[in-house]
Amino acid sequence: MSAPRILVLYEYSYAGLPHGSACIRLLQPLSHPSIRRRFHHTLAPIYSGQKADIVVVDRYWRADITHEMAVALVNDIHTYGARLVYQIDDDLLNRPGNTADLNARRECVRHFLQQADGVIVSTPILRQRYAPLNPRIYVVRNALDERLLTDFGGSILPRMFDNDRIVLGYMGTHTHDDDLLLILPALAEVGRMSTIPLELQIIGGAASEATLAQLQTLPFSVQRIERPVVEYPQFLPWFTGNVRWDIALAPLRDTPFNRAKSDIKFLDYSALGAAGVYSDLPVYADSVRHGETGLLAANDTASWVDAIRSLIEQPGLRRELAANARRYLYSERILAVRATDWADALDTIWRG
Repeated sequence: MSAPRILVLYEYSYAGLPHGSACIRLLQPLSHPSIRRRFHHTLAPIYSGQKADIVVVDRYWRADITHEMAVALVNDIHTYGARLVYQIDDDLLNRPGNTADLNARRECVRHFLQQADGVIVSTPILRQRYAPLNPRIYVVRNALDERLLTDFGGSILPRMFDNDRIVLGYMGTHTHDDDLLLILPALAEVGRMSTIPLELQIIGGAASEATLAQLQTLPFSVQRIERPVVEYPQFLPWFTGNVRWDIALAPLRDTPFNRAKSDIKFLDYSALGAAGVYSDLPVYADSVRHGETGLLAANDTASWVDAIRSLIEQPGLRRELAANARRYLYSERILAVRATDWADALDTIWRG
């Protein structure tokens, strides 16, 4: 049997650019050299009957999606004899909000889930939640493309530039302000107690003026680092090559939507060479081994204060956690190791 032809309908913005999730979940894995010979893949923003054995539809697919578009796409794919694979990495059926637009998008997601010949998700919780809608669901965990990661000159960790202060860091999209504010009281207490100068750097998060105003009340410097206006394949090398954090923070409120998320933030922070503190939720249960690859903190002020202070006061622990996390990343969660998971899942769906 010849290698299957795969057409990827990636999720894209109104400007026609692929979203970062599309790059992480489809564009980078399917272009990886380790699986190049297992199929022939092409990318497209729309479907017009292109010859393909499998058509992969990503999340919402397009910014102006309607239920009618979703129905027409599914019908066209099956009419032309291709198998439909639906890729989803968030619980979009339970995304917070009750607007007309979100409700319409939920109907599109539900249709794709129900009509797909196979579904690929990023976490076991997503598989469990979507199983009533489709029994053919495969878990493929997120992995970083090592081709985009900065090499620290053969060293496990980057060289830190300033030993006279501790730099805390947080990266998140504009939808995660509420998660960051979860640890605001802990950060304030740590700042008052620390004898070492602190600085908090934020990339992407703190989108609202109200959030920024609350952060500015902290007893140490808070800086927003403007990320370059580039797509994901350019952003990740910039992030790992230019940002230097001693302690990376990953607070996450305990909500049904958040519980289905992947541990992509742990992977990013591990690539950065930073010791991380993560909310003690199922998201990080498999990858963050407490005291080995990171620290887990319950979602209360005391737990976050204890975790952050222990890393501030123990530079050896910081280095150990950061080194172990980066070793874990390179041994288990880069595409050189994990790209075959994508090929195996697609092959299973193709062969029925």
